[in-house]
Amino acid sequence: MKFSFLISILFCSLILYGRSDVEAINLSLLSLQSEETLLDTSVLDNTLDNYRGTISPLYKRYLATTEEYQRIEAKFEKEGIPRFFALIPYSESKFNPSSRGYGTAGLWQFSKQSARNFGLCVTKNNDERLDADRSTDAAIRYIKSLKQQFGSWYLADFAYAMGEGTLRRLIQRNGSKKISVLLKDPHFPSGTKAHFAKTLLLDAKIHYAKPAGNEKAAE
Repeated sequence: MKFSFLISILFCSLILYGRSDVEAINLSLLSLQSEETLLDTSVLDNTLDNYRGTISPLYKRYLATTEEYQRIEAKFEKEGIPRFFALIPYSESKFNPSSRGYGTAGLWQFSKQSARNFGLCVTKNNDERLDADRSTDAAIRYIKSLKQQFGSWYLADFAYAMGEGTLRRLIQRNGSKKISVLLKDPHFPSGTKAHFAKTLLLDAKIHYAKPAGNEKAAE
């Protein structure tokens, strides 16, 4: 019975994504130190499907900003951080350095306090959240600190999107750090689901879904 259930989940995943897409998503999950794959967590499968339609415009934005993105990616690779994280600006700000949200700003959508905590100047006349290079350096410091606190890259991303306190409460309430468990919690923020799903799908498409140099495979 259990084997048949797992096969049915795999079959549904292949219908939704296609074999190469499933493999690409699993490789992205592996880069984030997840021990689970799409086969292990149907809730992630469903979450990704909810945001699959948003990837085409984000990918077009990526193509229009590839040169700028590559500078950011190089910084992350130098620090040993998965390339997944270099794509966060697409899900957070559509890669717009001048973007402003509710109390947040820049590529990385830092709040004022978080920006200051990680070395950025935020004043009326000088808001370094809008400086692509300096804000990226601050994002790297922040993400590395989250990895140190929570122990894995995917949890670092959750904490980046929802805040450390919220993630700690989710983990404590569920007694688990697994994606399959945390995503089922009704208190898991919808904004974090969107952030993680979009970044994961974009990472899979750009970094894992095509052979090196085969641009057409990713279109």
